[in-house]
Amino acid sequence: HIYGPLVPFGRRGTENVCQHRGFGERLLRRAEEISKEEGFDRIAVISGIGVREYYRKRGYELEGPYMVKEL
Repeated sequence: HIYGPLVPFGRRGTENVCQHRGFGERLLRRAEEISKEEGFDRIAVISGIGVREYYRKRGYELEGPYMVKEL
């Protein structure tokens, strides 16, 4: 889940232009960096079944409904 204001990304009528360009991976790495800086040693993501492999490839493991990574 994402908490906070929605930030539009891209332009209308350009569906999928932002996919497969590394934006998600960069955002995930930055979230991990911020978590470390704030003193956390783990990060958890709620993920659908279809994207769990994406997180596994980045070092996350399934724990209940969450994909979790030790930082």
